[in-house]
Amino acid sequence: MKRIARDVCLAFCLAAPLPAVAAPRCPAPARPTLTAVPGDPFSAAPTSDGCWLFVSLSGRHDHGSVAVLRDERGSFDLNRTVALNAAALGEALSPDGRLLAVTTLAGVDLLDVARLERPGGDPLVARLRDGSPQPVYAAISRDNRLLFVSDETSHRISVFNLVLADSRRHRAAALVGHIPTAFAPVGLAVSPDGKWLYATSEVAPRVSGFADRCSPPFDAYGRHQPVGVLLKIDIAKAATDPRHSVVAGVPAGCEPVRVAVSPSGKTLWVTARGDNALLRIPAADLSSGAGHLDTDSFPIGTDPVGLAVRPDDRQVWVADSARFVSGRSGHLAGLAGIHGKGKVELMSAAAKGFPRELSFLPDGRTLVVTLFSARAVEFMPTP
Repeated sequence: MKRIARDVCLAFCLAAPLPAVAAPRCPAPARPTLTAVPGDPFSAAPTSDGCWLFVSLSGRHDHGSVAVLRDERGSFDLNRTVALNAAALGEALSPDGRLLAVTTLAGVDLLDVARLERPGGDPLVARLRDGSPQPVYAAISRDNRLLFVSDETSHRISVFNLVLADSRRHRAAALVGHIPTAFAPVGLAVSPDGKWLYATSEVAPRVSGFADRCSPPFDAYGRHQPVGVLLKIDIAKAATDPRHSVVAGVPAGCEPVRVAVSPSGKTLWVTARGDNALLRIPAADLSSGAGHLDTDSFPIGTDPVGLAVRPDDRQVWVADSARFVSGRSGHLAGLAGIHGKGKVELMSAAAKGFPRELSFLPDGRTLVVTLFSARAVEFMPTP
């Protein structure tokens, strides 16, 4: 059964108190601000103390870098840039805060966070390669041992052993293997308990039994809209036998590109770009052989891509990229009242150019937005 959420009201100023959390060492911006960066920003990864933000950049001629932003009394400023050998895309910061994994058009670069924060040193720990023409997104297991990389132009997710990758002597053996997926895997998210990896693929395999095409089969721009899939992967199995680690796969709308997990682990959120929708899927439905999928679909905006759940689990935010509409800027859309069967409230905020990825600062309230075509990072306190 698929329910379309129609009881949506427009609002932005929702004054709800946040639960008490440990205060980060550096204060978050108190008002919406923009920080310019010297390239097209893809991802932004904040450190747990709230003092640093690492932004992956693409530049001219496929050059890339990581912009290191430092919080100076509630304002993030560019501290320095670290050059990479190819355009930088997705990022994943290890839960222990020690390593930053950056996917590039050439592979994956592992960077030492302590050295990123100190000017002058070379933070490169290792360059990992698996032969994929375009690794795009990354996630790290809760125990800091495994790195997952979605290979967008392939049918697989690469699995690396970070313990071996951090050792020069054993680095050649760091590639554990590949998790088979449908075509165009992109979004990755690890469950809060560390047991599961969730992954989106834009095109479901024909043997899956899913519909071959969305309805309608073509979007407003004449592009074919394939039905995509959301996969559930056993992380413990992926550490030793990635080829057989997929537990389940369920349909996830047209062109699903990102997935996020609620802090409780009970709810999965997916941006279905081809549907211009945000999907809400109970995590319990992704069990092997499940015959029923209770999905809610929220019309959220044009070409939604980036996705982030607020740490208090009261809001979920989406970057409506409008990336396939010439001359049109995207915007940000948020949902509040996301639990139960009551009214869902829609929030909206402007965003320059092509908003791509979203994350939250450790204060649990400030949204970080990479504005890809505007060459800037936006910091927006949420209500």
